[in-house]
Amino acid sequence: MQIRALAAAAAALVITTAAQADGPPPGPPPPVAVACCGPSALWTGVYLGTHIGGGWSDPTWSFPLVEDFSTIPGQSFSTSASGLIWGGHVGINYQFHGNLLVGGELGYAGNRLSARTMGPFPGKPLDQFQLDGSDLFTLAARFGYVFHDQYLFYGKAGFASSLLEARALSSNALPPGGIATIAAHAQDRENGWLVGVGFESRIISNIIFGLEYNYIDFSDGRFNAVTGGIAPGAGGPFNADIGDLHMQTFVARLSILFGPQACCSEGVLGKY
Repeated sequence: MQIRALAAAAAALVITTAAQADGPPPGPPPPVAVACCGPSALWTGVYLGTHIGGGWSDPTWSFPLVEDFSTIPGQSFSTSASGLIWGGHVGINYQFHGNLLVGGELGYAGNRLSARTMGPFPGKPLDQFQLDGSDLFTLAARFGYVFHDQYLFYGKAGFASSLLEARALSSNALPPGGIATIAAHAQDRENGWLVGVGFESRIISNIIFGLEYNYIDFSDGRFNAVTGGIAPGAGGPFNADIGDLHMQTFVARLSILFGPQACCSEGVLGKY
């Protein structure tokens, strides 16, 4: 019986093998998924754009000498300044280790920071003082973290410079009904440092929208000029120390990124 069972099994194996040999060849192996790319570096590249927002500060005027605009040495007052900031920026990003980013940025903007004060000292109610900003230049390094390829959180630190103008006007009534005036106008470029934080998001592919806050510390400056006007004493010296030049800015940014994979990612509104 065992011999017959073994013979039957052997016959079945031979028949099955022959049937497979006479049938169609086996199909190709199933496809294997292969990654097409290495780690994405979607934020690497050069970018340029524009930004708009506002700035504010609380500068202090101090007069080291007794001149046309002060009555005792060291007389001072504080004021509040604010204004529009609008300009452009250009920078470079390098994304590495998946989510980390380093870069640098150069920015320049018109600075409409302005503060006007009238009659800060007793006995001189008509005296006027004004401090205005003309521009804002920044050069900073950026350090960031990319989240879900679409979002960038970053910090920045670097150099800042602004041209500031100080104006003063003293008016005194003269009989019968006349006015004597003494005016001064001085300007100085103040340099300092900045630190800031920001957030950026892809809107459509390489179109990027962001929000940014900066704290800027300028060095205190002495503004010197020669006064003019139509009053006795015109043509004398003007010396004013402007201190506490701690400027803060908050701006919205719109940029275009140019890079090897700049347009390879979906933005909040898709991609083109």
